[in-house]
Amino acid sequence: MKPCRTEFSNAAIAMVIVLTVMSSLWMISPAHAGSGWGSSINIAGTPIQVPTYFANSPNGTRPDPLVANATINTGTPLRKFVDTLPGLGVAGANNLGQYIPIAASEKWVDGNGNVTSDDYYEIAVVEYTEKMHSDLIKPTRLRGYVQLETPGNAATSKHVALTYPSVNGTPPAPILDSKGAQVFAYDNPHYLGPLISTTRGVAVRIKYTNYLPVGAAGALFLPVDKTLPGAGLGPDGVTLFTENRADIHLHGGDTPWISDGTPHQWIAPAGETAAYATIDPATGLTMGKGASAQNVPDMPDPGPGSRTLYFPNNQSARFMFYHDHTSGITRLNVYAGVAAGYLISDPVEQGLITSGVIPAVQIPLVIQDKTFVPKDIAQQDAKWDTLHWGQEGDLWFPHVYETNQDPNALNGTNPVGRWDWGPWFWPVFPAQFSLPTGIYGDVTTTPEAFMDTPVINGTAYPTLTVDPKAYRFRILNATNDRTLN
Repeated sequence: MKPCRTEFSNAAIAMVIVLTVMSSLWMISPAHAGSGWGSSINIAGTPIQVPTYFANSPNGTRPDPLVANATINTGTPLRKFVDTLPGLGVAGANNLGQYIPIAASEKWVDGNGNVTSDDYYEIAVVEYTEKMHSDLIKPTRLRGYVQLETPGNAATSKHVALTYPSVNGTPPAPILDSKGAQVFAYDNPHYLGPLISTTRGVAVRIKYTNYLPVGAAGALFLPVDKTLPGAGLGPDGVTLFTENRADIHLHGGDTPWISDGTPHQWIAPAGETAAYATIDPATGLTMGKGASAQNVPDMPDPGPGSRTLYFPNNQSARFMFYHDHTSGITRLNVYAGVAAGYLISDPVEQGLITSGVIPAVQIPLVIQDKTFVPKDIAQQDAKWDTLHWGQEGDLWFPHVYETNQDPNALNGTNPVGRWDWGPWFWPVFPAQFSLPTGIYGDVTTTPEAFMDTPVINGTAYPTLTVDPKAYRFRILNATNDRTLN
């Protein structure tokens, strides 16, 4: 036992030395990071301010880190519990008009004209805006799913004419189908909708269409890291993948692989004619859809910009969600709103409801986190590009790789850094690429980052106005940054 005691003693002494050194370094360069700036000491021992590019949602006035006795207006602070929780359907609308639409099913008619037991939906992805808190200066720009009007659901449809967003003040342009006809939605686009509610053993079939803007207007309003596979150069080695690609993946679903919504089963809008025309001669792959994109064999081919899906639903009762899974931009599309609920019921659950064990009325709680662009974004995140990305009240997303190391600091560390950078390690670990600048067109994928504003069912800091004992809650933690790619 004596050698063990000796080793422990030496280790303890070494630990004391390390802790002492670390303590002294901490005293030299404390990590006092404010919004936009942090305190450090340079290699000459002079106190300096170092920039950080990590924004906070609007939170009123705060001290100016660079000017003594001065304040900065970050925008109207987002008060807690002033907006009510959005519920299901129009009856569940909150004070902002937000609610989670419930998709209306119709029965699938097969190629022989037989009405089957399968439920059928036509779903599209579109770009729209919605107010997510009373204190935000404007409705937030989003992308998300919407149910389309069909002859089978027209009798109960709201007959909403879908449009592309206004560009530079011009009137919104109508969204047209492949025949040049106006496309109508069953209900207005709303965050986290339309929720699909089904029963175990009843299959769901979907015709999915990408109606996002095309061309320059189709660029995503969040920073896109082009170094990621699937977000940069396409199969031809020259053309860049477009940023308006989208997909449907049933998260937690037991589905056939052709309908699984894998990262390479995305589709671009049919209007991206150049993408569909660009084909890699070596592989025969087009830039208009992912290499693994397949349609359901017994459903008609919907043509460019659309795809068909089949979900058997042979699973027990559960609350899931379907979301985008496009290679290279999954995390961004989901963060922008391309996600919706999917609810399966079964006889066991219905028996518990009938016997009074659990309440019949359910309230979904989809928990996420966001950061909204503040009024002083130019000071908090000087590299944020409001021309290409979000403006005040829109969504903010981290895009600058801030290193833990700083060779110009007295102790070699960066008080506002979050991640390690290989070439600044010791011993040096080589890196394939140089450190991106963080400006538009040269951003990087930052590792997991948590935002500062909780959002439930699409509303920031909502309040619950019902008796919790009278309802059954289905909780889904769909934290945006947990989705890969």
